Amino acid sequence: MTLHWQPSAPEHVPPELMVDFDFFKIPEGLKDPAQIWHGLVRDGAPPIFYTPHNGGHWVFLKYDDIVEGYRDFEKFSTYQTPIPPIEPFPVVMPQGVDPPEHTVFRMLLAPMFTPLAVRRMTEHLQQRAEKLIAGFADKGECDFIADYASIFPTSTFLELFGLPQERLPEFLALSEVFFRSTDPDARAQNLNDIYAVLEDLFREKERNPGNDIASTIVTARDADGNQHKWIDILNCGFLLFVAGLDTVTNTMTYVWRYLATTPEARAYFRSKLDDPQAFLMAIEELMRINAVSNIYRRVTHDFEYKGIRFKRNDRIILPNTVANRDPSIFSNPQSIDLDRKVNNHVTFGVGPHRCIGSHLAKREIMISMQEWLKHIPDFELAPDQAEASVFGGSVMGFTSLKLRW
Repeated sequence: MTLHWQPSAPEHVPPELMVDFDFFKIPEGLKDPAQIWHGLVRDGAPPIFYTPHNGGHWVFLKYDDIVEGYRDFEKFSTYQTPIPPIEPFPVVMPQGVDPPEHTVFRMLLAPMFTPLAVRRMTEHLQQRAEKLIAGFADKGECDFIADYASIFPTSTFLELFGLPQERLPEFLALSEVFFRSTDPDARAQNLNDIYAVLEDLFREKERNPGNDIASTIVTARDADGNQHKWIDILNCGFLLFVAGLDTVTNTMTYVWRYLATTPEARAYFRSKLDDPQAFLMAIEELMRINAVSNIYRRVTHDFEYKGIRFKRNDRIILPNTVANRDPSIFSNPQSIDLDRKVNNHVTFGVGPHRCIGSHLAKREIMISMQEWLKHIPDFELAPDQAEASVFGGSVMGFTSLKLRW
């Protein structure tokens, strides 16, 4: 069998650009998985380097190079990018294809995620947040991930897709394998499981359309009045499944971890509960400092960039957490400034593939924080945190965050 998208052996990589780095492995005792990336910068790793781990891939460490990786899709494609490589891999639609092919589904989805469309979701989001928080507020403690951060975005996804909330455990389990496993067989089976769920979902919505995103996708028609290709419909559902769950969960966890250890930040946000503009600007700063995603790209053809040879099918990782703390772009980049006025962070990417759900993600975090601080204005980390509760990968985060109040 010919593997079309596998990277070549790294004979083109000079020895001085080889670094022993595995972004899935977090050293024992490290309490923040993002520190493996910032440790590279502190230790003087080359701004562009190659690691042989996970099939071999490049890493960009400078803001300008990371932005270039996002914007120049003619060199750095979103098509067939997974690390470690998997073939075949779903062509997530529209993020997994490059312009102009991605335009059709992006235009279909965009109206459902505009700031106005997301604001119309506010009441339901508030009700869901209030109900979840009220369920444990009187207990004086919780595991933030198990009791809130994993449930809230996933239950929002279920509602947007017109699915019953009873299926929450099923979708949480699918997400866990997709984002955490490095076992090839488990990952392949997981993809099959996700697509089986999507097949059933879209077939049902085709028969009985409703007022939800899944129905909008399956009933949409192309320029000739025909239903879109079925595989494109499934791939669009796959994108919305994987893009909106784990990243929000782990961003929330980072934010609440910061709030739990920073009384002045809790006081700041409490003082801005009636000032949504200032509240949201401060959240932008927390999105900058707590970027959890490391984004993949694939080299489309042989070329030279900044004196470095790249070969067709080479993989590249764009670590947002590093770009967002580049001192050439951000003043005092390691400090959290909740009043930061200029904040060109790349947490949601830049260019044609910028995250289409960014407004929803920020709204979910904003509403969650507002409702939380109304019920639980002060809280702290519980002392009995699990030792091995951090993980790396395409999305970094924690398996547990115990809070008490």
